Amino acid sequence: MRYTLAYKGSSQVAAGPYRTAVKLAPNLARERVWFDGQLRDPVRFREAISALHDVVVGDERFHRKDKAVYEAFLERKKLEEAELRSAIVARETEKALAEVKARPMPKGLEADFRRLHQVYWQKRRRWARELMLFDPQLFRHLVPCDPVVTVAPDAVFFECFAKDESSYGCLLLDRNGFAGKQDASVGTTNVDYSLGLFDHFQTLRSYRETRLHVDPEGFEVSTEGASGVREEKIDLPPSWLRGFGQISAATALPSRRVDLPVEAVYSMLAHLRRHREKRGPRSIRFDLAPGRPANLVLDPWEVVIPSRGRAYEGERKEEVKVWGRRRLMVLARLLPIADRFEVHLLGSGMPHIWVAHLGEMRFVLALSGWTANDWTSGGNLQLLSGTWQPTPSAVERSATFLRGERTASAGEIAAATGQDEGAVKAAMHRLCEQGQAIYDFSAGAYRWRQVVDVALGEAQLGPEPEELTKGRALFVERKVKIARDERIEGKRLVVAKVKTYECESLFDADGVQTRARCGCSHFHRFKLKKGPCRHLIALRLQATVGEDFMTADGFGGSLFRKKSR
Repeated sequence: MRYTLAYKGSSQVAAGPYRTAVKLAPNLARERVWFDGQLRDPVRFREAISALHDVVVGDERFHRKDKAVYEAFLERKKLEEAELRSAIVARETEKALAEVKARPMPKGLEADFRRLHQVYWQKRRRWARELMLFDPQLFRHLVPCDPVVTVAPDAVFFECFAKDESSYGCLLLDRNGFAGKQDASVGTTNVDYSLGLFDHFQTLRSYRETRLHVDPEGFEVSTEGASGVREEKIDLPPSWLRGFGQISAATALPSRRVDLPVEAVYSMLAHLRRHREKRGPRSIRFDLAPGRPANLVLDPWEVVIPSRGRAYEGERKEEVKVWGRRRLMVLARLLPIADRFEVHLLGSGMPHIWVAHLGEMRFVLALSGWTANDWTSGGNLQLLSGTWQPTPSAVERSATFLRGERTASAGEIAAATGQDEGAVKAAMHRLCEQGQAIYDFSAGAYRWRQVVDVALGEAQLGPEPEELTKGRALFVERKVKIARDERIEGKRLVVAKVKTYECESLFDADGVQTRARCGCSHFHRFKLKKGPCRHLIALRLQATVGEDFMTADGFGGSLFRKKSR
């Protein structure tokens, strides 16, 4: 999707002896949004925004070793030569500039500039598209996706996405966390962000008055041909857009809530920092039992971390496994300022959402099932969310009401629009997938937030993979019949018949599908090189989610009850 970013200047932290201003340059190509308020606790904000930065630059994927360090050593040896060359270039440049200033302004300079500027952007967009198709990893490094900032009537929140597209961070600041008078216009925009801005955030101190300032003056100029406006046109990768929608949808899914004290999270992170596992499984097991606090078990060491916090309020005893625990190191910086943590578990191997309560702020960290299974390519979440089938009228009515109110619970939306609460939840789930709304756990309500200024659909995201769609249909239609499910040397072998095809999958201790077999033509042609076929997707869903999914409220159960009438 081609997207325009227009900034008047750059974001910066202006530090003085008594006052500091965090000035964020908004995207002038979006709706009119501004904010100006004095932070009550600048140090809390500094630590929280620094943790959000760790999410932005986070990339836990495996990278092969390169010779960057050795090449840097060689470059240092050439430092004297480079300095000499730089001095000569500077001297000659100064001479050339003096000669140019003495000449009269050539005719047609403005027209030539606009013509060549258009040629430049055409070439750059073509380069970005080729890079996105053939080297997406380099594309994500070179073409950043600026954070999204939303000013709401009761809060200001920042959202970002990791480089590897497996982690999402959101920092929410309550408006009562600002002192004195505030000047604001509600809405959502992008803000200019650079890696150097992180270093400026470290200068925030409690003894200096600090103001958060989303610059309103930028909107007083025209974005076309205006002086001082830096305009960029980037092609947002469909995976980034789809991932943002999937994350928003995940926060609205039914989940198991676990409350953890700060000391339990500290013990978990301290053990992971001091120990490196050499074998699987590499999971965190949540031992849940009604009426008592949850226990955390770290595999493969079988280390039990007791939680002396709030008792688990679930209905039955169960064990939930989650992966991707190294990405939780983002929370380490929040430990000194956190009051408590809560975890929302969607199920074993599914995404998990961590919420840190920081006084007047909340920090939300949403992680996909594991690092390689990012939000876009990981099919489990898409499959779960796909069974919610809202009507277009329900989506439109819910969107219209929430757009006006900005924040509302499902019950409030249902009462205002005259709909059933189940229909409202399905409609809001669809809006979250489209990047138009987000669910706030602390408020227990939905918020209107447009990740881009249009609803995300197939035109922006591209069509869903056919194998994924067909595999979901096979699972929902109960075409999977498990014949064998057994443990073999620490691995799990599942043999089933999906429709008319015999297939089997071997899962390792981390739940990763290491080997598989199916009789269909897709598997015969591609094996697992282009992902599992529809029959293996249906088998995996049956093996990992199974009947719990079919009977869950708002999911497959309601769908099948509707069909049975």
